[in-house]
Amino acid sequence: MTQKAGTPPDGGALRLLIGIPFGLLIALAIASMIGWLILGLPVKAYDPLKVPQFIWYYRGDPQVVRAMAGGLIGGGLLLIGLIYALWARGAPLHGAARFARESEVKRHGFRSSAGIVLGRKGGRFLTFGGSEHVIVEAPTRSGKGTGIVIPNLLTWQGSVVVLDVKRENYDASAGFRAHYGQDVYLFNPSDREGRTARYNPLAYINRDDPDDVIIELQKIATMLFVAPDHGEAFWANGARTGFAGVGAWIAETSDEPLTMGAIYRHLNQGDARGFFQKELNNPSLKLSVGCRTALADFAGGSDNSFADVKKTITNVLGLWLNPLVDAATAASDFDLRQLRKKPISIYLGVSPDELDRIAPLYNLLFQQLIDLNVRELPGEATPIPVLVILDEFARLGRASVIASAFSYVAGYGIRLLPVIQSRSQLRGVYGEHVADEIVANCGVEVAFTPKELRVANDLSERIGYVGQDSVTKSLTINGLLANRSKSISEQRRALMLPQELMQFSADKLILLRGGIPPIIGSKIAYFSSRFFKRRAFPPPIVPLTPKQVRRTEVTAPFREMTEAEAAGHETRPMKQEDIMTRDNPSFLADTMTLIRDGEVRGIIEEGDENG
Repeated sequence: MTQKAGTPPDGGALRLLIGIPFGLLIALAIASMIGWLILGLPVKAYDPLKVPQFIWYYRGDPQVVRAMAGGLIGGGLLLIGLIYALWARGAPLHGAARFARESEVKRHGFRSSAGIVLGRKGGRFLTFGGSEHVIVEAPTRSGKGTGIVIPNLLTWQGSVVVLDVKRENYDASAGFRAHYGQDVYLFNPSDREGRTARYNPLAYINRDDPDDVIIELQKIATMLFVAPDHGEAFWANGARTGFAGVGAWIAETSDEPLTMGAIYRHLNQGDARGFFQKELNNPSLKLSVGCRTALADFAGGSDNSFADVKKTITNVLGLWLNPLVDAATAASDFDLRQLRKKPISIYLGVSPDELDRIAPLYNLLFQQLIDLNVRELPGEATPIPVLVILDEFARLGRASVIASAFSYVAGYGIRLLPVIQSRSQLRGVYGEHVADEIVANCGVEVAFTPKELRVANDLSERIGYVGQDSVTKSLTINGLLANRSKSISEQRRALMLPQELMQFSADKLILLRGGIPPIIGSKIAYFSSRFFKRRAFPPPIVPLTPKQVRRTEVTAPFREMTEAEAAGHETRPMKQEDIMTRDNPSFLADTMTLIRDGEVRGIIEEGDENG
């Protein structure tokens, strides 16, 4: 059985549709012949067109009835054998790949009333319900944001966490989600104006429980300091211990907030090793066993070993040199543990040029999100489904917690939607084995028109092959005689060749799912859809981050002004606001002063909810 490429093959159902009517006619003819012979009538007198008239005329004769019944039984058995032969016919030699029919699309859950929106087909949304993850393979500038990310932000009814490069997702969807009662946050730690919600990864630690302090710090350290797949893991392990020890020391001995910035600053004080050794030898200092052990391991080695481990830690925590990041992680305005308990929308904003620098912080947030939300089993207390949109997934770097989460978080009501440029990009970060596991744990793969030949080759292979007739003609001339011959053979052909995939319409997409042929659909352009246009609301204004109070060093001793210096200064009486404007311009950039009748009534920081 062969077919032309791109056309549905003649499957078993089609063979039955054609074969049954002909089979019935043949079976009836054979049945009447058998009955004729049972009656002992001459074969030459048999006329199939006159048999119905004969049966009707002798319908009361028991002998004729028995003979014709026997003929029908024989003909029926013959028909059953014919149907079985047609149905059980072997599969085509080179495959019978095809695209899915509407009945299959619906049967496999792509017409759900709620779920992950993937595209359109036949004027209706392709919405994948259930609990499985979805992976999107889309080259740059191919419309993944307008066709996948934003449509889901405008339709997903549960909580959502999304990486928002260029803040386009927040502008397009945050207003709608806030309008319908969601708590909406934009965490954008590199924003130059300081307009961001705050997230402190260490805020979930119970400082009153020494065991919890060490356990949580160890978890975070494992996420931050990734041991290499090949090579020495000594430095990563040492960094984890040092990070946990210093963090536990801050938690147990200081009243200052436990933050990543605080750990970084204490590591970079003058003689950090000598300082922590003195702390360990201080008999009046009550340290927990875990804290003391970790600090002793960290500070007890040689100077070179300590310096190398410390450098490993500060290399990762170097992001907290940035005062904007330090302030944005000094406290938490949202609680990741509440995502499954009430509808929350968290946008992780970043500009494209900052993504690689901020990626370790977002990598940590995503991993902590998974870790915190799988501690409580699904139940009545956690009814809200969570969608985690991992745009630019590979650029976030290796995250072992996320990689393993694909295999189990669906059971906790969390669905992952990673967006990658190609499988090879994913393999470059996680290695071939882990990357293949991530893809295998996604129920659906969405493929946009590929731009690279190797990506097109891989996609063509997965779509499948069909058999195609190949005609060979030959001409042999022997003197005045010519002998022509023609042979037909079946050859293998991809349902869609790599070249055809690369020329595939930019408005189309292909959905791949096990147990169903590939689905061809159309991309969504949310900005031109009336359905999505009706959901356009202005985004909430992001408040300013409260400025972090810092200790400043005095770099010059106080001295009285000389008479010559004083003579050059303005000595006229000044209003209170003039004094503040002249002497504190940077202060006024962050504050608002209320002055009534020349008297300062109050100072309210920008970003204060009461201001």
